[in-house]
This record gives sequence, structure tokens and C-alpha cells, in this order.
Amino acid sequence: MEIGKRLKEFRKRKNIKMPALAAATGISKENLYKWEKGTKPSDFDQLKILIEYIEKMDNAPDHVVEDPKLSNTKKGKPATTFLTGIFLSQDEESLLLFDNNTAPGNVIVINKQPILVAARIDAPVIGEVDGVIPVTGESMEPRFRSGNWIAIKKLRFIKIINAGFFYYIIDKNHTGLIRRVRPAGENNSIILTAENGKDYPEITRKMDEILAIFSIEAVIFK
Repeated sequence: MEIGKRLKEFRKRKNIKMPALAAATGISKENLYKWEKGTKPSDFDQLKILIEYIEKMDNAPDHVVEDPKLSNTKKGKPATTFLTGIFLSQDEESLLLFDNNTAPGNVIVINKQPILVAARIDAPVIGEVDGVIPVTGESMEPRFRSGNWIAIKKLRFIKIINAGFFYYIIDKNHTGLIRRVRPAGENNSIILTAENGKDYPEITRKMDEILAIFSIEAVIFK
């Protein structure tokens, strides 16, 4: 099958947008668009990368995480999740990930773009979210216990937050924290408060130090 037709069918089958495919392969969107429209690739190294990516995505096993509390959401079929990459510094379609060594909750860099690795969940009881990541550490116990999962949705406008609500914040050092958030006295800053305040004091963050903020839509208990 010629590469243009194969590429078009792959994108339709996997529901992946061209910018996301370009970020995953390192091939420019312009070249991918041209190839899909029928132009023959002149760079065979890039063509090989694209073919290998398509084959891996077609043949990679599903990355499944199951939780008993969600096991009956689809007529007895367990809720399943698949690895996905969420762009942090820009609004692009999420990436399909197939690297077995990449765990949800980690921030990786692909083509100089920071990406949060999450698990895409199919659970109607939760609704539409960007993904789920595990809770780590004791800073937010007992509300958010280590080993549980949170379902998150990226805020498009990070300055529009509700004081007193819980959010997952990722700063420009790629550190992610679950915290209760409220405005700070200092302009353009927020205060991050842990449940376990004795061991984890409040933190003040300027908004320009923050890479992304996610609302917490649900907690999935271990």
C-alpha cells in the first residue's frame, strides 16, 4: 500500500491529528500532509520512522489498568485505560504512546515539548477527561491517598480557577502537585495548600512559573 493511503487510513483508524503525529515522529507536518496527499517521500530515513511508528501503534498491546469500582460501567466490561501524552505548554491533540517504560504521572519531552504521560480511561461514570494519573506521596492524605488515581482535565485558561478547589499543578521544573488552591496577596500568584500541612507547608507560585493546571474530576480508589 502506498504511504499516503496507509497514512490516511492510520490517522482515521487511530483518530490522531497531524500535529500530534508530527510531534510523535519528529517529521514535519508539512511533509506528512504532502505524503498523505500523494507526494512521494524523498527522505527515506523519515519514511522508515513513519512506517515503524504506524506498525508499532497497530501492533502494540493495550496498556490496561482496571479498577473494581468501575468494572460494571459498560455491561460488565472492565473500564480500560491507554497511555496518552498531554501537551502542557500548548493546546494540541494528545499523543498515543506505546513506550512500555513510560509510566503515567511522568513528564517527558518530545521534540522539545513537555508532555504529561497519563492513562486514557473509558468510564462513562467519570465523564470526559484528559486522562488519569496515580497519586503519590502523603501530602494530600487522607483525601487523596497514595496508590489511588485521579481523573484530570487540563484548564485552557489557567487564571480562571475556583478558590478552595483541588487542582493538579505542574510547574516549569516539571514537578506535579495536587493541592488546594487560593489566590495570594501578591498579584498574579496563587497559594498551594496540602492536606497534611504540618509536614508540607504552603507554597506560593507565580502564574508565570506554572506550566499547566488540571482540574480534578474524580478519584479512583485503589
